Amino acid sequence: MSDSSDRMLELLQQISVLDELDEHDRDGAKGGAAVEDSRERRKKRLEIRDEMKKLASGARRKLPNKR
Repeated sequence: MSDSSDRMLELLQQISVLDELDEHDRDGAKGGAAVEDSRERRKKRLEIRDEMKKLASGARRKLPNKR
């Protein structure tokens, strides 16, 4: 696999972990710390998605034009 593919898989795994943590928090009581943790995960998820978009955009530029 290419470096960008490996990185994309790593980012997908990170999002999966964040989703599991959110699920765990939904099942438990929401204290102030849990709310802050949720905000931080949301912020991290946005950062990850931005990086994924950049990787995808770079991959598209490398593809030859087929017409």
